[in-house]
Amino acid sequence: MDALTYSELLTGLLAALGTGMLLLTATSRAPKALHDEIAHRVEQSIAVLDDYQDERWR
Repeated sequence: MDALTYSELLTGLLAALGTGMLLLTATSRAPKALHDEIAHRVEQSIAVLDDYQDERWR
């Protein structure tokens, strides 16, 4: 059985740490706040697309 090299071990640990931090960040937000933020960004995107389409037809 081969042992991991130091760089492989370090890379694996950093990947696990990063994944854990991402999961903690994603799950620590309140669902309502996340939903509101997504809804707000969708509204902004629609407004930008509408403005672009209006300018294009002028």
